[in-house]
Amino acid sequence: MESWRLLVSSADSGARNLATDQAVAEHVRDGASRPTLRFYTWRPAALSLGYGQPLAAVAVNLARREVIDLVRRPTGGQAILHNDELTYAVMLPRTHALAAGGILRSYDRLSAGFERGFAALGLDARRGDWTPSGSDAEGLLCFASPSTHELSANGVKIMGSAQTRLGGALLQHGSIPFAHDSRIRDVLRLPRVTRLRGLRDLLSPAPTVGALIEVLATGFAEAVGVGLLPDGLSADERKRRDELVVNRYGCESWLARR
Repeated sequence: MESWRLLVSSADSGARNLATDQAVAEHVRDGASRPTLRFYTWRPAALSLGYGQPLAAVAVNLARREVIDLVRRPTGGQAILHNDELTYAVMLPRTHALAAGGILRSYDRLSAGFERGFAALGLDARRGDWTPSGSDAEGLLCFASPSTHELSANGVKIMGSAQTRLGGALLQHGSIPFAHDSRIRDVLRLPRVTRLRGLRDLLSPAPTVGALIEVLATGFAEAVGVGLLPDGLSADERKRRDELVVNRYGCESWLARR
């Protein structure tokens, strides 16, 4: 059985979280680190924009008054306000069997790896059958935008994910909200027409962050047939993370895509 690293990170800022994902992906690509399944949370809350989303859509001054980090992901998709949630990331070499067949096929394989974990919580998580309860004319909100590849349960989108290829690395990461921070509509200047729902609306009581990590990691490992060994970042990964914070994810030029 193939051994992967299970990396559970402490809550961190938006720039450091995204820099960590890229640093790990690069080291996995180069064979310096094993394939990795990472879980993490955010402090303070952070609004992450998809790679191609315009910063002009954001009420930047309001976000900063509300102490909300503003960051841009290396992956596509729509905006997410990361607060009361768990985020996962998968990093693989591009030559790995799970990465074969292009982005959509590998995206499906990896997302399906979490279905077993959600099933252990009593949620019948499925791909491709989600119909949003409302509409978002701006198309800016990840959890108000339909996708045939993301996971839903009882009509609620429970995991929003995106994938990119960083040279020879695959990086897929995604958000699993316990509850949605309503400030996202003000920060994106959107009408308050749809109440977004999370795990707390589907499970009573909802699992703790630690319990959710355990059940999702176990289900993922069983579904894709790997062993997970808990470990931390290497010294080289920490160094590269810090470089990426300074040179990319913490830069106004990256945020504004100038």
